[in-house]
Amino acid sequence: MMDFDQTVDFLFGLQKFGTKLGLENTLRLLEILGHPENGRRYLHITGTNGKGSVSALSASALMAAGYRTGLYTSPHLVSFTERMTVNGEEISREKVAALADRLKQLLDAHAPDMKPTFFEFTTAMAFDYFREKNTEAVALEVGMGGRLDSTNVITPECSVITNVELEHREYLGDTIEAIAREKAGIIKPGVPLVTSEGKPEVLDYIGGACREKEAPLYVFNKDYGYSVSGYRWEGGKIIQKFDYQGPVGDINEVEVPLAGEHQLRNAATAICALSVMPGITVPEDAIRKGFASVNWEGRLETVSQKPLVVLDGAHNTDSARVLSAAIRKYYTGHYKRLLLVLGVLADKDFRDMSAYLLPLADSVIFTQADYGRAVPAEELSRKLDIGAMEATVCADVPGALEKALSKAGSDDMVLVTGSLYVVGEAKAWLSKREQFLKA
Repeated sequence: MMDFDQTVDFLFGLQKFGTKLGLENTLRLLEILGHPENGRRYLHITGTNGKGSVSALSASALMAAGYRTGLYTSPHLVSFTERMTVNGEEISREKVAALADRLKQLLDAHAPDMKPTFFEFTTAMAFDYFREKNTEAVALEVGMGGRLDSTNVITPECSVITNVELEHREYLGDTIEAIAREKAGIIKPGVPLVTSEGKPEVLDYIGGACREKEAPLYVFNKDYGYSVSGYRWEGGKIIQKFDYQGPVGDINEVEVPLAGEHQLRNAATAICALSVMPGITVPEDAIRKGFASVNWEGRLETVSQKPLVVLDGAHNTDSARVLSAAIRKYYTGHYKRLLLVLGVLADKDFRDMSAYLLPLADSVIFTQADYGRAVPAEELSRKLDIGAMEATVCADVPGALEKALSKAGSDDMVLVTGSLYVVGEAKAWLSKREQFLKA
């Protein structure tokens, strides 16, 4: 049997089979496993931005309500074990190896010619794990798109589409309408759908799909919403407070330890989804307790206070815009200079992203993740107009962080962003340094 490191090498080796949108392989893998996806209640979440936060918030509230809860998200930041949790605990390294070995042996015996992708194989593993752990409820985050995503093999109690922006155009299409079609593919007959999308053309498509499938539709700022109560700094974290208004009832002064007003929209979306899930009861006190204890790393995450070091996985234009607004709203006055560590992937509109991020900075260090789709740091520096700003190129994330921290005074801020892969490598490096273990 493979050990954990060998297993991870094997799983990532499956990436040679590329990204294939379609359900055939996943359904066959689940058949071989005896359909482990059956017997659980699911909240199925897709969207360009915010789907991970909605998943984490929902899972935390479900746990607080007493449900044995699974959470499936991607990508991971530091360890593969982050992708599958039950009641907040990551899957063990030993269990990852055992599940992968079991599925590999079954595949060799029953479908030796199948060439599953990384995500198809790991999604099947997740379903197998949630069955083994006897989970009652699962927050299931879509990997890409929705209609043909490997997670779209279940009938959930509720579906969520956070928002729809241009992304993964080589797979999902070149227009907002085409991508909306892929996201709307998770809508199931009679199953409630909650969306925080606001663009009329997208809502028209989603509304039509819901009418066709007789799926109840709950729209942000129409059927549910929130109002801001305030925020405070506490131990290096920003605690936000908001009042929720929804179709089942209102909840006042809910606190969430996630920065950025976009997280309030995500939190309101999670509350609405939990409130309309048939067969699931999440009382107000569980919402409060679950949200107050949610842990979602790499999203405006403070890992040091002197200097202030913040990690955020903003990886597209919309999330860069949201990050810029959050820095200006919450962090202004909390630092003297801002040193930006920036690395992006080649399939992102990094020029549009930089229009939001570069104006925040006093200096910038261009870097790149150790990942095939990363834009080389030197190329990024050439293609972006930084004017007279001080700029440095460092081709690896640890080196870029060392450079930033050597330049930063105790009253300065280091912002690491542009990609979850960059943030993950930053967390791995920082976690080995005692001063960054606790913010």
